[in-house]
Amino acid sequence: MIILEIDYTTTLEFDSPVTDHYFLLRCVPVSRDGQTVVSRNLVVAPETQLVTSKDIFGNTSYQGRIDFPHASFSFHSTATVIVDREKGCRESCLPLYKYNTPLTRCSELMKKFLHSVFRDNILEVSVKNKMVRNCNMPLVAELLMSAIHERVEYVPGSTCVTTTAAEAFGAGRGVCQDYSHIFCSLCREAGIPARYVAGTSRGEGSTHAWAEYFVPDEEYVSNDGAAMEGRWFGIDCTRNRKVDDSYVSLACGRDYLDCKVDGGIFRGMTDQRMTVFVKTNEKEIRKNQDGTEKRKTLLNSENLEEQIKMLKLNNQQQQM
Repeated sequence: MIILEIDYTTTLEFDSPVTDHYFLLRCVPVSRDGQTVVSRNLVVAPETQLVTSKDIFGNTSYQGRIDFPHASFSFHSTATVIVDREKGCRESCLPLYKYNTPLTRCSELMKKFLHSVFRDNILEVSVKNKMVRNCNMPLVAELLMSAIHERVEYVPGSTCVTTTAAEAFGAGRGVCQDYSHIFCSLCREAGIPARYVAGTSRGEGSTHAWAEYFVPDEEYVSNDGAAMEGRWFGIDCTRNRKVDDSYVSLACGRDYLDCKVDGGIFRGMTDQRMTVFVKTNEKEIRKNQDGTEKRKTLLNSENLEEQIKMLKLNNQQQQM
């Protein structure tokens, strides 16, 4: 378990003023199992009223409109989050996570690749018959992660937000969005529910994307209309590693379109330039000169579990 502080800024500059600017942001972390938001703040410029809503995936979005002419738009999000993913994230699995979308549709080439990954492996028959869901899913996920990381080259600018999993896989190159789409596609093809996650990880740069696969509490049979209980575990194919406490989720969904961090439309003929900077650091525990912990820190070592329970309870009450 660690405490992360996130500082996220995006600026849009227009060559000429625009108006009737509608925007939707998912740039602020939300409390869900595995992460607890202790504090958060969002500032938008030009200043305007924000409307908050929550979607079927549990994502919180902020919507607004700027109706007067403006030559720039920016948002600045800060948050402090307690992350503890050691045992996965307990959330129900929606039935729609079992099926691919237009962005994650599995091509014949990808299906052949899926089967080749498990050829001569004890899981080969299960994968072929789409029955991996009742097998060792963590093992399947890690084998897929390594195979995708080796098969696809990371090339910034080689794809765009409309690139499908099949297109990126066929070209053999992409970015974090493409790795995540490919992993979700192959998991679903093998019978494992999977979801796309947009968020940040410890360090400086921009936002990141990874995927999560679902492990049910018990064996399950095909039931298209029922949610399942279990845990989600993260896989970062881009970096070929499992997702740990250094990652913070901003939004999740079936694919990129379900959890775009920012988007919008405006009226005006103009070119635009976007600048994004995200800094995610572990919170430092400040100490007095005698080595004792300062009481202004977020948490102290005494009764830590009880403090986290109270924070989660406060967050739940605020979301009601």
